[in-house]
Amino acid sequence: MVSPQDIVAQGKCLCLQYIRCRLKRAGALNRKVVQRLRTITIESPNTNTITRDVFPILNGLGEELERMHPRVYNNVGRQLSRAWSDLPEADTLSLLLAEVAKELFRGGTTWARVISFIAVMGGLALDCVRLGRSDALPRLVEVFGHIIEEDLMVWLEAHGGWKGLLVIRASATEYTVMGWLSIGVAFLSTVYLSTCILDSLRRLIF
Repeated sequence: MVSPQDIVAQGKCLCLQYIRCRLKRAGALNRKVVQRLRTITIESPNTNTITRDVFPILNGLGEELERMHPRVYNNVGRQLSRAWSDLPEADTLSLLLAEVAKELFRGGTTWARVISFIAVMGGLALDCVRLGRSDALPRLVEVFGHIIEEDLMVWLEAHGGWKGLLVIRASATEYTVMGWLSIGVAFLSTVYLSTCILDSLRRLIF
């Protein structure tokens, strides 16, 4: 059985790798950003196997979500805050992401919603880099770790930890179902990010 500590560490590692690939796809992975990413340390002896086996599935599904629904996963910061031209302080950024997570997982947790949230994190990381704030990237990874602990831990433990994603690849039928769920969760994300999330977050910020 995977320990909660390992689930958090593995999730942070997967999120970090997704952010790196997202920035690379957007042509935003310059030397300064690479150096900043290298400062992010995740202490766990059990992350290498997970990254090798699970990340290609996660990255492929996340990239497909980005391709199908670019409005959801691009310019995420501006969807979250009217004042995104000035990157929010660390505590406010954490609050924004925590509210997004609670809204997204309010109706239940699925792999599709988990991947969708990681794709949102990737889009937000790209926004930070474009603002010249690569220093915010470690904070994003840390926030994802907190969200795993607060909102995802029970579900992940019940589904075999992050290795549960391997089951999707092993079954062509489940993979097809995952594709349909991805479309559905992208729609849900659009609704959340454009309506109730914005309303609640703006009341908190302004």
